[in-house]
Amino acid sequence: PLGTGLVLAAAANGLLGEEEMGEATRRMTELNDRAAEALRGFEPSAVTDVTGFGLFGHAHEVAERSGVCIELDARALPALPGALAAATQGVRTGGDTRNRDFAAAAVELDGTPADVAALGYDPQTAGGLLVTLPAAKGPVLAAHFAAEGLFLAGIGRVVDGSGVRVA
Repeated sequence: PLGTGLVLAAAANGLLGEEEMGEATRRMTELNDRAAEALRGFEPSAVTDVTGFGLFGHAHEVAERSGVCIELDARALPALPGALAAATQGVRTGGDTRNRDFAAAAVELDGTPADVAALGYDPQTAGGLLVTLPAAKGPVLAAHFAAEGLFLAGIGRVVDGSGVRVA
């Protein structure tokens, strides 16, 4: 889930409590090694860990280097508890501006609410993996991750074109 930077900033300013901070800490210390291992047999087209550039920055890099467009569903973006509330209150990290400077020209927000966009630009201290693979493999991957007790969220698709579209 997204929003580690927002949760940390909001907690530091007394806007979020121990429960939200505890979940953020748990997520930040959860390694991607089990998820990466579970992916190997599926032969994904692309994999990147979502960290400092945020989801939109990493999606931009994948799209640009692969010559495709990545469409993200704003309603499907998973968020840490308290992250969306922090974004709604205007909490932003220093990385938000840098990430917007880096990727905004390639990211079409198409009416995406500002608080949701903040989640996409938020730098992740230790984010999950952004994975692309053929759609037909999606249901099997979801079942495999569920059986392994791993978090998985389908947040978009790869289409012809370029850049990142969020709707």
